[in-house]
Amino acid sequence: MNEWISHPMIQSIIAPFIAALIASELFNRLRLSGLVVIAGFCTTVYLVADFNFEPLSAIKKIILSGLIAAAIGVLLDSTQNNWRFMLYLIVIACCNVVLWVLWPVLQQKEIQEASIYGIGIVTYVTWVAILMDRLATKPARAGSAGMGLGMGTGISALFSASALLGQLGLSIGIACSAYLLTQLVSGRPFFCGRTFTLPLSLLCGLIAPATMVLAQMPWYCLPVLAAIPLVAHVPLPRNWSLRQQIIVLSILTLIIGSASILLAWSKI
Repeated sequence: MNEWISHPMIQSIIAPFIAALIASELFNRLRLSGLVVIAGFCTTVYLVADFNFEPLSAIKKIILSGLIAAAIGVLLDSTQNNWRFMLYLIVIACCNVVLWVLWPVLQQKEIQEASIYGIGIVTYVTWVAILMDRLATKPARAGSAGMGLGMGTGISALFSASALLGQLGLSIGIACSAYLLTQLVSGRPFFCGRTFTLPLSLLCGLIAPATMVLAQMPWYCLPVLAAIPLVAHVPLPRNWSLRQQIIVLSILTLIIGSASILLAWSKI
């Protein structure tokens, strides 16, 4: 039984997919189906890393940041908030989270190199967070962007010699695929909100840069991954059904995610 549970496919694909399916159906009536992301992610965390945060390494800080972001997302969805205020808050929060998670690694580099890495990573995380936040009311687009980001980030990390970060990223993409599947089958949109977009953008925004500085992900994978939430904004015919939107947007985002995977694979 332990050998079966410890299999990477169970930990990062099957288990988070089932957890996300259950969460999607269970919480939709409560307008909390956005919790699918954190449900799938936490399932993989429990199976591969547990929830022991001592010592507080960079990867464990990423996990903790995702959990906090999910709680904040639920709070934001239950209150009225101004977009401009949220924009400033997201930028400030991203800067602080990046420094908290990756500063111990960056400070080991030369000042110039650390500055370039720091500015680039903050820009990447902020870009992903802002674009994903604009999809908070568009479940088909947000789900497709999340699937592309999660799959692209996770598999790229696996090819970049980081099995743990790869599994964590992949679990997010798998959870988003379960979220899209429930909508594809039912033909009706499920609630999304910042409960979905905030933890997704923060986790994917941190996992890719962490793989770059801690493992072997090429830096040019990040601009490719950053294009995924932008592609999810592509205009579609207004008369298209939800199913048509999901299929087309999923194909587009997965194509961009595949480009990042190929770039990471080419460095092996």
